[in-house]
Amino acid sequence: MARSSWAWLLAGACVCVDAQAQTPPESELAVISAEEIARDKPASLVELLRARVGLDENNSVISMRGVKGIAIVVDGFASSSSELQALKPEQVERIEILRGAASARYGAQAMGGAIVVTTRNARGDWRVDAVQGLDSRLGRYTRLSGSRELDAWSWTLLAEDRITEGFRTVPDSPFPYQITVEDEHSDSKLVDARLGWRANGLSAALNLKRNDAGSWLGRPNWHFDWRTDNARAQFAWQIDADTSLDAAAGEERYDNAGVRDRGTGTDAAGLARELWLTDHTRQRELSLGAHWRMHGWRTTLGTQLIDLEEGYAVADDATRVINSASQSTVRSRAVFINAEGSIGSTQVEFGLRRDWQRYAAFSVYELGPPAYALAGGGALKSATSPKLALSWPMTREDRLRASLGTGFAPPQASQLYDHYIGSGSGTRANPDLKPERSVTLDAGYRHTMPTGDWGLTVFATRWTDKIATRIIETGMPVVQQPQNVGRVDAHGLEAQWTHRYDAHWSASANYTYTRTRVVENLADPAIVGNELPDTPRHKANASLAYDDGAHWTARARLRIVGATYIDDANTVVDARGYRWKNAGYAVLDTSATWRSPRWELTLALDNAFDRDYVSGFFWHQEPRTVRAELSLHF
Repeated sequence: MARSSWAWLLAGACVCVDAQAQTPPESELAVISAEEIARDKPASLVELLRARVGLDENNSVISMRGVKGIAIVVDGFASSSSELQALKPEQVERIEILRGAASARYGAQAMGGAIVVTTRNARGDWRVDAVQGLDSRLGRYTRLSGSRELDAWSWTLLAEDRITEGFRTVPDSPFPYQITVEDEHSDSKLVDARLGWRANGLSAALNLKRNDAGSWLGRPNWHFDWRTDNARAQFAWQIDADTSLDAAAGEERYDNAGVRDRGTGTDAAGLARELWLTDHTRQRELSLGAHWRMHGWRTTLGTQLIDLEEGYAVADDATRVINSASQSTVRSRAVFINAEGSIGSTQVEFGLRRDWQRYAAFSVYELGPPAYALAGGGALKSATSPKLALSWPMTREDRLRASLGTGFAPPQASQLYDHYIGSGSGTRANPDLKPERSVTLDAGYRHTMPTGDWGLTVFATRWTDKIATRIIETGMPVVQQPQNVGRVDAHGLEAQWTHRYDAHWSASANYTYTRTRVVENLADPAIVGNELPDTPRHKANASLAYDDGAHWTARARLRIVGATYIDDANTVVDARGYRWKNAGYAVLDTSATWRSPRWELTLALDNAFDRDYVSGFFWHQEPRTVRAELSLHF
């Protein structure tokens, strides 16, 4: 992008720090409060999200309504599912789940929605918490945290050491590189520190975080380790009651040493132990924002700048000579505006965002045989994402809502520039790839009562310019190329219900029906009419909760997930007898917590009926597990 464009973007002022973000019409948004998190005492935030209407989680991949493009935003920064998993429940102040196209707010990777997390700040005098957890599978964790607010300053510090045992098993996988034993374990060490300052309408915060983790994945001494570092700074200026400015800048680094055998011989993938794989990612982000109220309307004008560097290398551990490597740099720039207000009794939200993504550099080389090297870059992909949402109050208890929005997902740098032709096969780069696009229309009804509420939403999404690999040359070699090959349609409905019986007992339930269909695929016409993998048609949750208002809380939650395919071909059973269609399942989780001013004790039983079920690519999920957590407050 030219320097003049940079100047224009920076002058425009920017995307919101999350605390300043506008709130969409209430029926479009699901909110999880800190009070709800404290009451449920989930094992992780992902466990909490699994129970939400329209949302699916499959081996750390989150999707909504059949679309896997979900933006994850933590304190205003573009984040990943791994960061979401690393957050501890007591760190979270609020989680907002925005279903449907959210690119008008959050840009690329928000085709299906967004999960927006706001973490907690220090409040009041000294507070120190010590948490010890363990489970029946010999997993355990120790977590210490402290916070203090003193005059204009505040600080928080959290440290955790965690060990997980036997977390997954693949006893019936047809692939030799997948794990076939149950002695896997992992460990992680997390340090998260935050310093804040606030005075005279000005506020600033600095957040530093490091997460070191590693996994030992069974036979024969198969090891994988990685590290994530975060450094983020935020600044806000409340000019008056109606006007504010904010800025945020941050960097995230991810490095891993890949999978390697720490024993002798070869690992489960058949790779010699002297070969090891490394990869790294560095993301830098800058945002500036202006927010104001005028004539009853709330408006945000913003810009967001993200630089992403990714690379990997495969080297000989003895000689340290790199055999092959890849490196890419992608620069994303965006401006947008969001406005929310009322026209008569109708609540209106309008959003418009323009994104530019420049593939600044790409390189890859292989020492061979055969040896090759290539370099590329310079392509510019852009998209404009509008969204309109309306909400009408029919009565004091009844409300209708409708929204229409678009989303997009740009191609990967390797799809644009990675060109390789070998003796038997090859891949031809395609710099003309267009971003995948989506259009989502939904409409909903909500009825509110003194004892609860219920609602129904219908939705339809059309996903165009889907990118897939297509064979363009047959014979020797067989040459493939990524292309915009087709269209996918998804439609369905969401229903949810809550009810409070009295001061102590409450219940809730939700149901999601999602039907996906491949309408066109030029790369593989045989899959036209098939469903998308990892997308259940039916999903339901039901929960019953008790709170005595003083010491005891308890809950039981039933999660029901329908059958899913795990490949585009919708294979049920292959020629070798392996089942490729995961059967539906139902899982019951229960927990109870006793609280006092100085301590809390939680006992939980996950997968109470010990249901053996498969999720994702042949991964068998955790069996019945008993968890215990003791928290001390000083």
